Amino acid sequence: MKTLNERATEILKALLAVRAKKLKIKNASQTIHVKLTDCIGKYNLISLTQHIEINGVLFRDPEVIFAFNTIKRQFIPYHYINDFFEIEKCCATPTVEGLIPRNEIDQHNLACFVNRWLLQLTSKLEIQWMRNE
Repeated sequence: MKTLNERATEILKALLAVRAKKLKIKNASQTIHVKLTDCIGKYNLISLTQHIEINGVLFRDPEVIFAFNTIKRQFIPYHYINDFFEIEKCCATPTVEGLIPRNEIDQHNLACFVNRWLLQLTSKLEIQWMRNE
């Protein structure tokens, strides 16, 4: 399965470190949330969500769930959700035995998307690091 590239891995690790310090990442109209959701076998499952509010309604735009291989130290994006466009794709299923692929082409495309998205989060959106209150 395709993993994140080196730069995207660095960015996601930095976002996880911020989460550990109970900080919030925010720009003018969007909020980013990172959380550890579960542990299955050798995988820690991590959710990275970019929320956007439209007319008082909060949308995941998008949410990506990663399986972090604790042995190989690799992030594998495998689940994509976008509430605004009503899209949900699950490309693999994490189990105690391993990550079972469902659709390798979609998973490869998701990893390519996430590599670009993480760069955009740090550059084009001009993320400000703010303390949670």
